[in-house]
Amino acid sequence: MASWSWSIVCTTLLAGLTLLTVTHTVRITNLRVPHTYTLERDNEPDPLVLDCEYEMGPMEKGFVLKWLFNNHSIYQWIPSVKGFAMGFMKAKIDTKIFTMEGSPGVISIKNPDWNMTGEYTCAVQTFESTDKRSARLQIIVPESDFMLEARMGGEQSDVDIMCAVQNVFPQPVLSVIFDTHILDSVLTQLDQNPSGLYSMTVRTRIPRDQLESPTPITCAFFLLGTNYTKRRETIFYDKATNIQRKWTTVAVVMSIASLALSS
Repeated sequence: MASWSWSIVCTTLLAGLTLLTVTHTVRITNLRVPHTYTLERDNEPDPLVLDCEYEMGPMEKGFVLKWLFNNHSIYQWIPSVKGFAMGFMKAKIDTKIFTMEGSPGVISIKNPDWNMTGEYTCAVQTFESTDKRSARLQIIVPESDFMLEARMGGEQSDVDIMCAVQNVFPQPVLSVIFDTHILDSVLTQLDQNPSGLYSMTVRTRIPRDQLESPTPITCAFFLLGTNYTKRRETIFYDKATNIQRKWTTVAVVMSIASLALSS
């Protein structure tokens, strides 16, 4: 009986200590980092807003909130100092947003760029406890141009196909589709300019006798690690073949007419 009573007392004390720990520690309750952020061409981008919601026990002292990008500090908020930016985002983070939003966990990044793709971490701490959460953000830069061409080769025996996408981020993957099949035998060229954006070109050649006229040819691309996809279609139309078919049809009709008259 005594051991049973002692067990109840221990369980009650443990539950009480657990409740105190939960109630009186600092912890992050919600981290808002978008999975992707798409930059619009020819328009000034909207600020990239991140939010870190937290709760803290009334007895906690020495509170500090930090934002890190790929494990490098970019922002810190201390009650006595308020918020200040640091590192390579020092000129990018709007430190006045706390006044508007009323939460030290909100940061606004002005004019975001492709090189801000990475892992964002919010860390909160006091003298008694700490907590942190992380999420990955992918910046998407849409293409400046997307081209697809199909034309007869120099000897008129092949059809040359070229598809190209320019100035995108992250890295693109291009595919040429003919007759519902993705062509494997393609020449691929991938470049990255000094600004960090990618351009990719694929070329292939199809024997003319494998193509009906007209025939749809499709080029599609997606950006690695994202759901961003685009496709473009062109119709291969061999004028010479179609003219030949018309003359053949006329000749057949004339032959039939001649036979009818002679009979």
